Amino acid sequence: MSREQLRFLVVMAHPHDFTHCAGTCGVHTGLGDEVIWVSMTSGRMTHNERLADELMKPESEQDPAIVNQSAESYAAEKASELEQVGALFGVKDVRVLDFTDKPFVVERQPDSIEVMRELILETRPHVILTQSPFVDGHHGMASATKNDHTETGIAVMEAKLLAQLPRYGQRMAPHTVPATYFPGIYFAREYWDFAVDVTDQIDARKKAEALYKSQGHDEEYGARRVEISVGHQGMSSGVPYAEGFVQESAPTVPHIELSPYTLRKGTETRADTMRSIAGKK
Repeated sequence: MSREQLRFLVVMAHPHDFTHCAGTCGVHTGLGDEVIWVSMTSGRMTHNERLADELMKPESEQDPAIVNQSAESYAAEKASELEQVGALFGVKDVRVLDFTDKPFVVERQPDSIEVMRELILETRPHVILTQSPFVDGHHGMASATKNDHTETGIAVMEAKLLAQLPRYGQRMAPHTVPATYFPGIYFAREYWDFAVDVTDQIDARKKAEALYKSQGHDEEYGARRVEISVGHQGMSSGVPYAEGFVQESAPTVPHIELSPYTLRKGTETRADTMRSIAGKK
């Protein structure tokens, strides 16, 4: 039976946040699925490590090109980096919205919900990947504080609800998003519902991290960051590299079906498991 092509809408707070699920996006573009990336903000108020470092120096030693760079120029630099990162994973539709990342996206910019609703109706995705909207420790979230990430998740979830409701005077058909997932990095491991093997995407993941030069990344740091984060998720999943996810709600299935990764647990030895994690089988 042929596989139905899927459309993914991936919504994150900042340009760098897409790395948390970029490998999974690469897996799906490789399968012929459509993936759209939307950054709610330009990230102009976030991760400007170069500026922070320059301002730590005496004024006479500061680099004028860095300290005098405008917010608009910095935002444009980050948008360019995001497009380059998207290209590594086959993502051709990359959008950066103009909401500010400090203060929070929704709390003082409620129109972000309506913008997301219109975007959902435009793209009509089968799957949404977005940041965890949970606060106060619900669903195993590691941090109980509200921030740009949780606010983005809240905006998406509110917009998703509104998109499935008909609106008076509007001729566009409502749209119900079949599935929504949150990157597992925002949750304790025991709350993950599944992990995606992204071992074949790992070179692209490392290149992607190195591309974020606007926030001080280089090849060595990018590679190390991926090894620690994606490697750790892989080790707990029995493969070299993985990206974990939490699903919004339990799916209905025609029958229980086990993936090859799950089935092999019944037959492989501990040595086999270690070889799998090391990428030897």
